[in-house]
Amino acid sequence: MLSGWITSVVRIRILKTMNKFFFGVEKLDKISGTAFALGYAGALPFIFLVMLQWQGYEPTQNGLNLIYFYGCIILSFLGAPHWGYILAIADKGKTKNLAGRLVIGVIPSLIAFFSITVSEIDRLLIIGSSFIFVYVIDSILFRQQIVPNWFLPLRLRLTLIVVMSFLFSIILIIFRE
Repeated sequence: MLSGWITSVVRIRILKTMNKFFFGVEKLDKISGTAFALGYAGALPFIFLVMLQWQGYEPTQNGLNLIYFYGCIILSFLGAPHWGYILAIADKGKTKNLAGRLVIGVIPSLIAFFSITVSEIDRLLIIGSSFIFVYVIDSILFRQQIVPNWFLPLRLRLTLIVVMSFLFSIILIIFRE
């Protein structure tokens, strides 16, 4: 009987440790679990595209690297939480002095749009480093607000996956030349 209890306690501790490592939280609920599943699913194209490059394929469309295209789409998406935050509190009349959040919400899209004007490696550097920039802004602004405890750990993990994918892509392009 004691052996079964010890096994159960150890299993729970291992599960909490794994959750903390992989997800940044000890317990996942339905919303956080769905967010993590969708977030990691959204990161799969980055990993897939780097793996294709690693195998010697050049996943391009009209001369532009597909990882760049997908990165622009996802980077543009990262402005949405700031707009969502404003929309969520709009009824409460607390939006005074928060117009800057709307501007912050548009900056990732503008960076993605204007990055098309530079060379291949430079645009990958711009988009990849913009993910870091947006994460830093998010971590500063959302730590001051009430957000779910899983949001920033998820953003950190996804940002690391994306930035590493861009870094590997750049390295592979440099060695290909």
